[in-house]
Amino acid sequence: MARYIKANPLVAKHLNLQNDRNTVKDGNYILWQADMLAFGPLIRLPETLAAIGAIALMPHEAREEQDGIQLRPLPEATDPRFIIPATPVEETPTEQVEGEEPNEAPDDTEQVEGDEAAEAENPSEEENPDNITSNDTTV
Repeated sequence: MARYIKANPLVAKHLNLQNDRNTVKDGNYILWQADMLAFGPLIRLPETLAAIGAIALMPHEAREEQDGIQLRPLPEATDPRFIIPATPVEETPTEQVEGEEPNEAPDDTEQVEGDEAAEAENPSEEENPDNITSNDTTV
């Protein structure tokens, strides 16, 4: 029975089929079994699929992929030409200064001493002569 092959975009690009085959919602391609002949005879299909990081699908499974009902994950390719780089998780870069403990958060608060601290917490009447508080409500 003929199979469909779900493969990543690097495989479709290698075969120059990115404009000729269907894509599925996860960005991968549904290729034809005959497309795999570019990698060797079909009797070696399991080895080919492992090398390119693809899976074989029955016709009803390929239809589920196209309809977005079920999206099956692809295995990682063993051939380096077809390995999709992992999407890095963006993290805030932290620079470690020699002598500092790692994961130590910098202290962004400034220390205010004496009368300046009291004025910062309680503004003087000169700044707010009527002691009016602002309650802006927009209707």
